[in-house]
Amino acid sequence: MKTIRIFISLALFLVWCLIALPASAQETYYVQSVKAKVLSAPSFKASVLGEASRGTRLSSIGRDGSWVKVSFYGKDGYVAAILLSVSPPMAKHTMIKAGDSEFQQGVRRRASTYTSAAAARGLAADDRRRLSGEDKLDYDGLERVEKYTVSDAELTKFMEGGKI
Repeated sequence: MKTIRIFISLALFLVWCLIALPASAQETYYVQSVKAKVLSAPSFKASVLGEASRGTRLSSIGRDGSWVKVSFYGKDGYVAAILLSVSPPMAKHTMIKAGDSEFQQGVRRRASTYTSAAAARGLAADDRRRLSGEDKLDYDGLERVEKYTVSDAELTKFMEGGKI
């Protein structure tokens, strides 16, 4: 009976060792973003020790919240965990090559400055008139409502249950 207890205790200890040791060993992380700043402390306000480019292997020393403590050229630093992964980044594959003649002739590479600025402003007046007619949206009514103001006295009277 005593030998069985010793044997079970020894087996449990070996299982614990097999599970605990890999968890405490250094873990390798790979930078997933274009660049990741290695900082001297787990804060974006800390001084920058250097930058690791996409695919760089970093050995983890530990974690501090959402930061991974890494060894970087002989120095201990911190990298935001969101920029790292335990697997290397995937290679970029493209279906269209920049040298294809069809691509160069048939597709604009980027929007014009005017188009970008118009998109940032929202709908133009012509777009509003067109959409108001097709979709029965009343932008003129919306503008009247937006211009309407209520005085503090009117608001107080309304809140008290009276009519304005």
